[in-house]
Amino acid sequence: MTAIKRINTFILGVFKMLFAFLFVLDPEGGVDVILWVLAFSLLLYGIKMFVYYLSLARHMNGGLTVLYRAAVIFDLGLFALKMLNFPVMYLMIYLAILHGFDGTAAVLKALESKRLEAPSWKLAFFYGVLNVFIAFLCLLFHRSVNTAVLIYAFGLLYSGIINVVQSIRKTASIYVQ
Repeated sequence: MTAIKRINTFILGVFKMLFAFLFVLDPEGGVDVILWVLAFSLLLYGIKMFVYYLSLARHMNGGLTVLYRAAVIFDLGLFALKMLNFPVMYLMIYLAILHGFDGTAAVLKALESKRLEAPSWKLAFFYGVLNVFIAFLCLLFHRSVNTAVLIYAFGLLYSGIINVVQSIRKTASIYVQ
C-alpha cells in the first residue's frame, strides 16, 4: 500500500468511527442520515468503478465484471436514495442484504487467501463473519428504529477500526531485480 493510500484509508477509518459515535449519540435522527450516507457512498463508489472501467479495466481480462459490479453498485445507491420514503423495516432488510452479501464475499475471499497461504486471511475472515452476524441482527430487530441505527453504527465503527488497522499494518513487498 502506498503512503497516500495509507493516509486516505486512515482518514476514512477515522471518519467512519466519528459517524458511528454520532449515530450512537442521536439514534432518532440517524435513519435519514444513514440513508443519505449509504446512498451517496454507493453512488460515488459506482461512479469510481465506472471511471476505472473506462480508463483501465476494459483492456484487462475480466474487465467486464468491473462494469457489471459498477452498474449494480450504482443501482444500489439509487435504490437507497429512493428508500427515503419507505418504512424502517425495509431499510433494515436492505442493510441486512448489503451486510450479508459483503460478509459472504469477505469470508469466501478469506478462505481462498487461506488456501493460498496468505498471512492476513484471519482479519478478512473475522470481518466477513461479523458482517454476516450484523446481517442476522438486522433481520432479527427489523422493526426498531433505535436498534437499526445502533446496528449500523456498530458496523460502521467496526469498518472504521478495520480501515485504521489496515493503514497501520505492514504489507509485504515483492522486489524484482
